[in-house]
Amino acid sequence: MTFDFKKMGKLGLMILTYSVRIALAGLIIWWCIGKVDEWKNFQVFREWNDHYGFEGCGTYEEPYLISTADDLIKFAEAVNNGDYFASTYFRQTDDIDLASCDNFVPIGTFESGYMFCGIYDGGGHRIYNLNINANQLDEKFVGLFGKLGGVVMNLGIESGRISGDYVGSFAAADGSSDAMIINCYNRANLYSIVRCGGIADNFTSGRILGCANYGHIAGIYTGQIVAYDCSIISGCCNLQGAQDDFVPLDTFTGKLYDCFIGTDDITELNRFIDDYQDFIIYPDDPPIDVIPWQAEQ
Repeated sequence: MTFDFKKMGKLGLMILTYSVRIALAGLIIWWCIGKVDEWKNFQVFREWNDHYGFEGCGTYEEPYLISTADDLIKFAEAVNNGDYFASTYFRQTDDIDLASCDNFVPIGTFESGYMFCGIYDGGGHRIYNLNINANQLDEKFVGLFGKLGGVVMNLGIESGRISGDYVGSFAAADGSSDAMIINCYNRANLYSIVRCGGIADNFTSGRILGCANYGHIAGIYTGQIVAYDCSIISGCCNLQGAQDDFVPLDTFTGKLYDCFIGTDDITELNRFIDDYQDFIIYPDDPPIDVIPWQAEQ
């Protein structure tokens, strides 16, 4: 048997060339797999924004704008369809009246795991007539956000009725340690079969800062701020009773400080407002803008 080394050289070069191509293709595929979520989220954001026609780009400088009841309902639909909107900014630009919505579907659901992971800035505006009946939704955990993994801030729930097994006006549950409710208040009436928190039900890993509940709460286990647990509660107001009413002492394991017994004057929440101006949600963005409250005329 004889070998043509010239041909073998060409064959070796061909094998080496294809090996390099296969290796490069493998690296590209590996890199692409790691970017699937980013591309998917970008596509989701683009299609969602185009489909619903919201103004804005979802950035700190140009947040998506929520101006009407329809906007808020469509926003909830997007999250409940699996769009987490991580690192995405929303801003409410006006007071929103949900009187035309008999039963608002919470933004995010505990059972599905879907949750909002961006920043929702209420802009110092209010939501009126937030009515949620869990019995008609087949949900046990209800609030404006059924499950919150991001931040809601500068927002007031001015009226409504929320009922379910586990109830919190702003959030039934947190989804991560990044969850925060900042400079918010509630005046809706809350009714639960099991637990009822004036601001949140179970916010174990999250933080609640500068908030107040002025609405009626009812349930087996209740708390004016949370009904189960929270990592940090600071600068929050309770309308009546003692500090023991802020949280249930048998399940609360977090930190509670700078809280006070006050009146229904919403401007009282401004006493600690400077403490929250230094928060930086994302490293590349400026500190959040906490808006002082003014009493309604």
